[in-house]
Amino acid sequence: MNKERDIISLYAVSPLHAGSGSIIGAVDLPIQRERHTGWPHVQASGLKGALRAHVRDGLENIDGQADIKLLNLIFGSDEQDGWKEMSAGKDGKGKMETLPAAIAVSDAKLLAFPVRSNIAPFVWVTCPAVLRRYGEDLAFSGMGGIGDIPPVEEEKAVPLNNFQYSGDVLLEEVVVCAEGKTVVESISDHFPTLTRLLLVSDQVFDYCVSSCTEVQTQIKINAETGSTQDGSLRYQELLPSDTALYSVVVFNRDNFDNSMQASMVRDQMKKRIRHFVQIGGDYTLGRGICRSAWFSDVNKGGRS
Repeated sequence: MNKERDIISLYAVSPLHAGSGSIIGAVDLPIQRERHTGWPHVQASGLKGALRAHVRDGLENIDGQADIKLLNLIFGSDEQDGWKEMSAGKDGKGKMETLPAAIAVSDAKLLAFPVRSNIAPFVWVTCPAVLRRYGEDLAFSGMGGIGDIPPVEEEKAVPLNNFQYSGDVLLEEVVVCAEGKTVVESISDHFPTLTRLLLVSDQVFDYCVSSCTEVQTQIKINAETGSTQDGSLRYQELLPSDTALYSVVVFNRDNFDNSMQASMVRDQMKKRIRHFVQIGGDYTLGRGICRSAWFSDVNKGGRS
């Protein structure tokens, strides 16, 4: 087949910083956000680079240097990996050509966001707009949909799946009343950790992801004086631990090497990206460690 589609789930084990650069404001180093919604996400370029780095780092543990060519066949040519193909031009002279990638990666989209609460250390929240988009991505990937999504009033909340609670819930500084119940099987199948998930209104969800992210202070110590270096104080925004995201991945038959079918590309990716992957900056501080799983593995009856 020429194309295969899958979705990879990403559950933040540690705080994640996918930065959007420095700005002048209360937070010096904000995270990436969608332009039209303001919701946090991880841009596709950064996610694809993280996946590539993860595969590259694991090559020597699988097949050694021979797999450098495979890395480029999947992700496209990379001068750092030292592999490009020569092709003859019309004048018969060789020229360097880059190799197109055999995968397409979407932004990592936010599905559920952890918020402090009075009924538990924290609960996760999602909203109808997020679930509608999630259902569309499931349909695009050939994995069905999620059915009807109930409307939610601004002061209300609906427990999802196996979460059973009725009454007022404090979400940071906002109070909502939880009542009723609805089931989204795809979330319980692919994100089983989300055991205390609330469906809130789009407005309350926007408040949570705008005002309840983690902000940490960063400083640099002057080695000579042993005190804080002047001008080094920075406030960095982070997606908190336990944030749930997902990304749609399309596997194409490689245009350069027709011997590699889309199913083979997908199998190679699933073989090498399993269990955990690091995304975003500050790796040496333990940031951005995400538990990962492929939706297709769950649909076949087993989790990766």
